[in-house]
Amino acid sequence: MAIARPIDRRLFFWFDRAHTILAKEADTFLSRNSGLGTSQASVLIYLGFHDQCYLSELADGIGRNNPAVTGLVDRMEKVGLVERIHGGMDGRRKRVRLTDAGWAKREQVHEDFRTFNERLSKGLTQAEMDAVLKFLALAPENMEIK
Repeated sequence: MAIARPIDRRLFFWFDRAHTILAKEADTFLSRNSGLGTSQASVLIYLGFHDQCYLSELADGIGRNNPAVTGLVDRMEKVGLVERIHGGMDGRRKRVRLTDAGWAKREQVHEDFRTFNERLSKGLTQAEMDAVLKFLALAPENMEIK
């Protein structure tokens, strides 16, 4: 006789496992279609909504630390997708903006993400999708040190 086991509810285990698999699949998918990885694609998407933001704002917006974003922007600047501009009175602060080539690549990446998200959400009802999005929005907030 089989022993009935409860549904495994170790959220972090499932989330970590899904993240590892999805990050690899997304990188492969984007690399094959647009020639970029997810980090560079995230920069393009974020800047499309927040063009000419400070590097620190970009880092916060895509969930990376400042040194990682500085290196990422360096690489993207070398291939002509973004450029740094002076950030106003404080010459040390730099803003980053998309170039024309960056805007064009962003459109391609945006379509790639749309296709990937459609595959990812296949089989979910709108209510289930709303629950997933709510969880993903609340999870980081729930872990903040108070």
